[in-house]
Amino acid sequence: EGFCKNFSLLLDRKYRIVEHLMFECKHFLANGTANTYLGLNEVVISSAGAMAMIDVELAVDNEMVTTYSGDGLIISTPVGSTAHSLSAGGPILKQDLQAFVITPICPHTPSNRPLVDNANALYSLTAANVPEGAMLVIDGQIKVPYSSGDRLEITRAPVTFKLARIPGFNYYTRLNRKLGWGGQPKYGAE
Repeated sequence: EGFCKNFSLLLDRKYRIVEHLMFECKHFLANGTANTYLGLNEVVISSAGAMAMIDVELAVDNEMVTTYSGDGLIISTPVGSTAHSLSAGGPILKQDLQAFVITPICPHTPSNRPLVDNANALYSLTAANVPEGAMLVIDGQIKVPYSSGDRLEITRAPVTFKLARIPGFNYYTRLNRKLGWGGQPKYGAE
């Protein structure tokens, strides 16, 4: 509906192009092979299929940060911050920020909270004792097994996701509508 209503604006070139941060995830397998994935939303290491806890070590620019113990870990872009990361208790990032959110999934330690950091950093993830059935999930679409000895390196992608924005677009209005924000309930108004 929105596309049909605004098609004439696109034809008349009455829009601006916005560029959204994407990530590159290099998956180094214990057997010596490596795969590279590009994504717009998030990288997830999940033990969900195993129904067991996983310990994921995070280093940023080769500096050890912490070990997250729980059901997994999410690293999301600002676009992805309103998806799986938000459901796991992560913050909402405005889409033009150049940052990643690291959000633990059901952390075993209450002090492990979400972390926001610069998108220009190198994020390294390792897990020594990975339960059978653990998965690496890219944007909820690509699902590959994640095993003990595997390592991830996540960086800003060399490309961006370009999107046409028409006049009148308001980020907070859309966020309000999609998330159902409405303020305090109005009691006794009926």
